[in-house]
Amino acid sequence: MQSTDLNLNYHKPVMLWLILLTIMVFLIIIIGGLTRLTDSGLSMVDWRPLLGTLPPINQSQWLKVFNDYQQTPEYLYVNKNITLEGFKYIFWWEWFHRFFARLIGVVFVLPFLFFYFKKYLNIFFYKRFTIIFSLGLIQALVGWWMVKSGLQNDPYVSPYRLTFHLSNAIIIYALLLWTTIEYFHLTSKNFIDIKSKKSLILVSILLVFITILSGGFMAGSHAGQSFNTYPLMNGKIIPDDIYLEEMGIFNLFENTVTINFNHRWIATITFIYTFSLFLYLFISKFIELQKKITVLVLLILSLQFFLGVMALLSNVSIQYASLHQANSILLLSVLFLAYFKSTIRGV
Repeated sequence: MQSTDLNLNYHKPVMLWLILLTIMVFLIIIIGGLTRLTDSGLSMVDWRPLLGTLPPINQSQWLKVFNDYQQTPEYLYVNKNITLEGFKYIFWWEWFHRFFARLIGVVFVLPFLFFYFKKYLNIFFYKRFTIIFSLGLIQALVGWWMVKSGLQNDPYVSPYRLTFHLSNAIIIYALLLWTTIEYFHLTSKNFIDIKSKKSLILVSILLVFITILSGGFMAGSHAGQSFNTYPLMNGKIIPDDIYLEEMGIFNLFENTVTINFNHRWIATITFIYTFSLFLYLFISKFIELQKKITVLVLLILSLQFFLGVMALLSNVSIQYASLHQANSILLLSVLFLAYFKSTIRGV
């Protein structure tokens, strides 16, 4: 796809639509994180894609959904003493999470159909949005699959399913962001380019993505609350019980000690690599990149590391944990921009 192809098909409403969708997916990731941090994700025990849009509107309906919740493992083993008012608090978080996800679907489909009939789109968009739409459908199914894992015997959702749900959301966001950047600059570029120097920035993107995935296992297993010091864990760099022989390879995904250790050190390696790279880019012309973008990466990266440490030291307080998650998406975003800008400059 050449720049002229996009230029001939450029329409400001399409640009605004792409920006809106990207922002909405960013927000749903943050809302999803807050839903987990408030332990609200298991408050709705059924999945009705259409009828579930309407919340309870009278006392009898509230009593009905509360009674359904009282049959779940979370109520029986964790929230036995929760009141109706307390239940409403967690219910509204989960309801809004699902409602906003449905709203994204509406904002995606209706303008797409309008732009299709107005012939504002071309094969560039049809290919890209076929992938995004398919991932969106998968995301909805995986969301319920994730919730269902905590409604049977275990009062907690599966960390595997939670991390898959998170990673799929990040991929959707990344595709929308990349498409928005391309459309804004009227230039479509291949994302994977390992033969040029700019691939060093791609390594940072991959490291941040891996760090986010390891954070998903941290969240799903509540491993962040197991050690609230940094960099030591119980006074040691390598803590006891980091490897339990009976668990084997599953130590990586189910042993909270290992999960905590992995996340903090993957994050540390990501920080050191990315900070060193962009500091070098700032003081050299190894890769041509606008100074303001380089500085922005360094600032957001440093803030991310600080928020991660504070989330640990505060026993995963909601404000630090949510800011840590939100900033990780911002960091990923500015790295995407840096990667694209380095491409534009012919590196």
